[in-house]
Amino acid sequence: MDRRDFLKLGVSAAGIALVAACGGSNTVGPTGPTGPEFKLGVVLPYSGVYAELGNSITNGMRMYFDSVGNQAGNRKITVVTADEQVALADAVAATKKVVEQDGVDMVAGYVSSPNAAGNRNYLDGLKMPTLIANAGVNSLSRAAKSPFIYRTSFSNWQPSHPMGTYVAEKLGKKKIQLVYAKYGAGLEAVAAFKETFTGSGGTIVGPDVATPFPNNGDQTPFVQAIQTDKIDGIYCFMSGTDAVTFLKKAAELGTLKKLGLVSGAGFFVEQDVLAAITDAAPDGAITGLHWALPLANKENQDFVSKYSKKFSGRQADVFAVQGFDTARVIVEALNAVKGNTTNKDAFMTAIAGVSFKSPRGDFKFDATTNNVVQTIYVRKTVKDPKLGWTNQVIDQYPGVADPGK
Repeated sequence: MDRRDFLKLGVSAAGIALVAACGGSNTVGPTGPTGPEFKLGVVLPYSGVYAELGNSITNGMRMYFDSVGNQAGNRKITVVTADEQVALADAVAATKKVVEQDGVDMVAGYVSSPNAAGNRNYLDGLKMPTLIANAGVNSLSRAAKSPFIYRTSFSNWQPSHPMGTYVAEKLGKKKIQLVYAKYGAGLEAVAAFKETFTGSGGTIVGPDVATPFPNNGDQTPFVQAIQTDKIDGIYCFMSGTDAVTFLKKAAELGTLKKLGLVSGAGFFVEQDVLAAITDAAPDGAITGLHWALPLANKENQDFVSKYSKKFSGRQADVFAVQGFDTARVIVEALNAVKGNTTNKDAFMTAIAGVSFKSPRGDFKFDATTNNVVQTIYVRKTVKDPKLGWTNQVIDQYPGVADPGK
C-alpha cells in the first residue's frame, strides 16, 4: 500500500483510522469479536526520505493482519496512522496525536533512530506498550531500555558488527573508507563495523565520507571524496532515497567500478533501493542484513509470493518483513492475554514471550535488551534471471544479539 492507496482509503498522514485485520481468538462471538476494539497507533514516515520504508512496513502489517482473520483476543483491531516524517518535532507531534487524540492502546512504528529515541521518555512515562518496527538506535536496547518498549527490527549494531570481521578476515580487505549518512543510525552502524574490522587487523582510511541527512541533492562532492586509489573498498550506511541518489551518482561517475569492494549494512542495497536504481546497482556488493529476498525457508517463500500477489507485483523487502513480524507479535500477545490489556505488565510479558518462524528465520526477543535475536546474513548483490537485482545469501551469523551495553 503506497501513499496514494492510503489516500484512496481515506487515511491521512495526520492519522485517520484505518480498520485492519487482526489475529484470531478462541473466544469470538458468532458475529465476530465481542470485546472492545483494540486501537493501534502506527507512527511511520509516509513522506520524505524514508516514505518507501514506511509504506513497506505498513504493507507487511496489513498482510499479516489480513491473513489471520480480522480479530485477536476477541477484539477488533483499529489501526490509526500518523506521518512520522523526518524531523523529531514532527515525530513527537505524530505520537501525541495517536496517544492523546485517538486514545490508542498501543504504539508501533518509527523508522528514524532519533525519532524513536526522542519519543522514548514520553511513551515510557505513560507505560504505553510500544513496538519499534525499524529504528535501530542502540540505546533502546541498552541504557534507555524500557519495559514497555520492545523492538522487532534490529539494533544499529547488529547488521554491521559481524561485517567487520567478515570483510577483514574472509574477504581479506584491509583498507576501508567509511561512507555514511551523518545521523544517529549511520554513526552507530559504522562504529560497530569499525570495532571488529580494526580488531581483525583492518585499517580505516580517512577522512570519512559523511553526508548530510537527509541528502537528496547533488551527491557529486561526496562520491568524489571516495579515495579509490588508496583503499580496498568502502563500508556504507545509507537507506531509502539517500542510498538511491548516492548509488546513481557513483555509477554515473564510474566510481563503483574502481572499487575492489562495495560493502555495508544491507539497507544500502535493499530491494527498495535496487528497484529504484536498476542497472546502476553495484554488482557484487557485500552487505549484512537480517533478511534477503531469496531466503529458501518455507515462511519466506510463502511471504514473498503472497506479498507480490497482494501488492500488484511489488517485491517484498526487509521493511515489509519487519512490519509483518510486528503485526504477528501484536496478534500473538493479544491472544495470549485473551484480549485483556488492562494489566500492561502482563501484556508486555506476553509480548516478551512471543517466538515463531519468521520469513527472516527464527524470531525471539532477548530478555536482556528487549531486542530481537536473529541471524545476520552476508549477502552478495547479483542480477538474478527471475528476481532481477537482488541479494544472494553467501554466509551467515546465527543468533546475533545486541550486547546490551
